[in-house]
Amino acid sequence: MPEEADIQRCFATEYVTARQRLLDRAEKMELDVETMAISEKGPHEETLSTDVVWIGPSDASKLILHTSGVHGVEGFPGSAAAMWIMDGIKARELKLPDDCAIIFAHIINPWGMAWLRRVNEDNADLNRNFLPPGEVYEGEPENYARLDHLLNPKGMKKSREYYSIKAAWHAFRLGFTNAKQAVQEGQYTRPTSLQFGGSKLAESSQNFIDWCERRLTNAEQIVWIDFHTGLGPFGVDSLLVAEGADEAGLKECYGKRIQPLDPEKGVAYKIRGGIQAGIEARFPDKVWTSITQEFGTIKPIPLLKLARAENRATQWSGKPPLRLLQSRERRDMLNAFNPRSMKWRRMILQRSRAIIEDAIAHLSEE
Repeated sequence: MPEEADIQRCFATEYVTARQRLLDRAEKMELDVETMAISEKGPHEETLSTDVVWIGPSDASKLILHTSGVHGVEGFPGSAAAMWIMDGIKARELKLPDDCAIIFAHIINPWGMAWLRRVNEDNADLNRNFLPPGEVYEGEPENYARLDHLLNPKGMKKSREYYSIKAAWHAFRLGFTNAKQAVQEGQYTRPTSLQFGGSKLAESSQNFIDWCERRLTNAEQIVWIDFHTGLGPFGVDSLLVAEGADEAGLKECYGKRIQPLDPEKGVAYKIRGGIQAGIEARFPDKVWTSITQEFGTIKPIPLLKLARAENRATQWSGKPPLRLLQSRERRDMLNAFNPRSMKWRRMILQRSRAIIEDAIAHLSEE
């Protein structure tokens, strides 16, 4: 079990600190780091990058892939999870089977983490940005237009808006499942609105696809853990898998937390342009076991209210970037997706390592 000192050592307070801790661990473990920088800079004019660490044989046919920070600000606990797993490997508490490697793709959306947003520099949600080859960046869910006025006010708040009451009413009128699906699926028509998937493949997304093309050549079987926070009970991880996955078989390996990306059957919802589906579509020759590990923080309507307020401030307040970074809205987002509770952080580290243990057992059986 991680002690308080372990938690403090793993959780960073800024993107630059988190990245440096990854680099320091890699150096101590004599590991190479592949750095994929983007054009935009951070608040201190620092380079922003996705950094990839590979542990194990470079030609391994079995891989465990751990990704974090697809939703930028979620990268703080995602980075901490990667640090704790690497510490376990260094201490030989986690042992990889033969012909197996583990890869950490640290912070897929570095701009979002550095600037305390879930989206990237184009206001694009990268977990809606990986459309399959040939699919056009167009369209929106059936009921999104009916909710747009509530989700995306055009201007700053001037009087009481009764958001929570209105949100509850819409959820009742549409049905909570339908409302959740409409809000979260991903839309490609409103660039300043929530859940915008982008108008094209983002630079960070292309960087990750290019890395996969370079490095996945020899891989035959890949267990992919994509780390997220937000949905579900406080500190509890839901293990989300695509529709059509072998849920019964996965539950044998990973336990009863396995649930489908189906709004009727769990905390999640169907999405367009998800990173895992997008990569799988580009590499259909691999045997994929793709799991989104989603740790709960706060309830859905309050969480959406914070996302709404942050996007509103970003789009309409007129504040310059550094003032936005220090704004209450950005700090609220950080606390919502990276709670300061020591209990929550301990739970995150424990389960982040536990799922890697399950992945190792899974690959050892093949």
